[in-house]
Amino acid sequence: MRNMKNKSNIVLIGFMGCGKSTIGKELAKKIKYSFIDSDEEIEKSIGISISDFFAKYGEVKFRKLEEKVISQIAAKNNLVIATGGGVIKNFNNIFSLKSGGIIIYLKAAPMTIFKNVKNDNTRPLLNTNNKLETIKSLLNERAPLYERAADFIVNTDNKSINEIISNILDYIRG
Repeated sequence: MRNMKNKSNIVLIGFMGCGKSTIGKELAKKIKYSFIDSDEEIEKSIGISISDFFAKYGEVKFRKLEEKVISQIAAKNNLVIATGGGVIKNFNNIFSLKSGGIIIYLKAAPMTIFKNVKNDNTRPLLNTNNKLETIKSLLNERAPLYERAADFIVNTDNKSINEIISNILDYIRG
């Protein structure tokens, strides 16, 4: 894997509902890596759901906890890592992830994301009256951060999981 240089992890970033976990699991199987979902790791470490943690302690405390867990995950090798949508809000997270991994931004249009999350009530930042407008607003704020952090960008709109994985592998293999 030529583009990996001294990096052994593949890190998937992108907005919630863009397919990081789904694609990450399949990619990991294909290249015989372990798969880790950072949000699942956070939930294991705190013993409650992220949405409950958000409601009880707020986003600031969550982001501190996220940074700690990201640092621990990033120190491991041969992983495909699916991150939470807001991981890019903290420079330390990106620094940790980049130190041992190549960062792939799974980019999706607001309507694609909306279709994927419209019936999901487990995402604290989308518990609003107008999910689509919230998605557009958050995506507008975060897109430049995703793009700056990414080593490679894959547009996922109207692509199958296999097409997306193929794009990622083509990039990594050079």
